[in-house]
Amino acid sequence: MVETGYRTIKKLVFDIIEQTEGKVDYEAVTRAVRKHFPRSKWKESHWGYYRSQITSERGRYKDTFGERVKRNLAAGIRKRRRPGGRAKVGLKKKNKRETKEEKVKRIGDAILEHARFVIGMAAGNEVGMRFKLNRWVYARLMQDEIREKRPVKQALWDSGMTSCQECGKGFKSIKGVEIHRKNAEKVYSVENCELVCRECHEKTR
Repeated sequence: MVETGYRTIKKLVFDIIEQTEGKVDYEAVTRAVRKHFPRSKWKESHWGYYRSQITSERGRYKDTFGERVKRNLAAGIRKRRRPGGRAKVGLKKKNKRETKEEKVKRIGDAILEHARFVIGMAAGNEVGMRFKLNRWVYARLMQDEIREKRPVKQALWDSGMTSCQECGKGFKSIKGVEIHRKNAEKVYSVENCELVCRECHEKTR
């Protein structure tokens, strides 16, 4: 029988998984979480995290449960119930077409929520650790963008673009020169970018 009191959601989820031998779905776990932690921001991405960390060969909790439990979890299929009780598998069809901005926001928010959850799980109650992990992830994402811009910036410079394309100010070297996308909806490319000075770049943002 599931305990009546839990200090953490993790303990509750693991207890349910153990007692059901992994034959449990998101809806059942959610009901238990809502009961014991009514103020929790529990979401489907959180359940997905626990499942992946248990069933994955490199998962954080791969050694917590036996192979039978992990097989049952891996085989679980998310189902949505209709009012009549029949199961419907998959996502609900949307009535209106989703714009690109709406799609980016929807997916981006889901990724962000999952990242926050994983960072929170890793940091626990250590505020300093949470701060450092946030900064580390942010810095690495910024480095990824810099790596994308660097070859485009060099190619523009090599093509003879050695002055600001906004004010005409000449550059002595590529150092300190900034790259600007003409169309903010498109990626960094030679066709879509130009070199500008910092002052002009601040005006075009």
